[in-house]
Amino acid sequence: MLSSLATTSGPSSTTLGKPCSISANRLDPRTRRFTSDCDAQTFCSGAINGTCLPRQCRREEFPFGYRADQRPPALCPVGSFCPDEGDACHPVGAVGQPCQFNRDDQCASSYTAGLADYNNSNGSICLRSVCTYANLTEKEPCIFELSTYADLDNIGLGFKNTIVRDNCQTAQFFCSTATQVCERLRLVGQQCQYHRDCQSYTCHQNVCSSPPEEPFEVALWQYAVTTLAVVLAMAATCIMLVAMHRRYRLKHYQEIRDYCDEQIRYVAN
Repeated sequence: MLSSLATTSGPSSTTLGKPCSISANRLDPRTRRFTSDCDAQTFCSGAINGTCLPRQCRREEFPFGYRADQRPPALCPVGSFCPDEGDACHPVGAVGQPCQFNRDDQCASSYTAGLADYNNSNGSICLRSVCTYANLTEKEPCIFELSTYADLDNIGLGFKNTIVRDNCQTAQFFCSTATQVCERLRLVGQQCQYHRDCQSYTCHQNVCSSPPEEPFEVALWQYAVTTLAVVLAMAATCIMLVAMHRRYRLKHYQEIRDYCDEQIRYVAN
């Protein structure tokens, strides 16, 4: 039995066939990544006397923990999802059904026009481990979820990044953590507390800013000033070169004239 499982999972699995317990299933407090007694290729079969078995499904096109020469389990069909454990495909849940952290794909789509956004899954969102729709509008009571991640910046200093998720219409409103009602997204230059508060999804020093990927727009007057500066610089360069050339010619002419005068005086003497 174990030999056949090892063939399915591949030689890189270090926990295949080892004892485990689903009570150890948890999220890493720093990265919020699912962890268990088993590795990325196996899942735990039970709470008591469990065994690490090969995973039966995957959620990503290129799953973590598999080499290029290994064959990962299949993706789940439409209308179902693969849980973090990877034990089997399950049907998506309706509103009010449980879901795993940050797994909006485990919730059934709302199919309501205007709700789909990159911050949800076809208008559905998993908040506080419960499926709901991101469909609330301005001034409606809302719920939110805060997730803080610790990381290092490019010079090695630690910082915390807080992600806010809520059930307001993502493209137009956000859930205020102070009033717990939906408010309109803030424009660039307005006060903010989290990225979620801004239409640009960029809150820098408590002010909504343009996102880093936004192209810089040059005003027409800036084009005019730059063009005029280039033309003036070219004209000044040309004038300077002509003046230097004239001075050089004048000096050369003076040298030739002095030479000729000297030769004439020499012949005359």
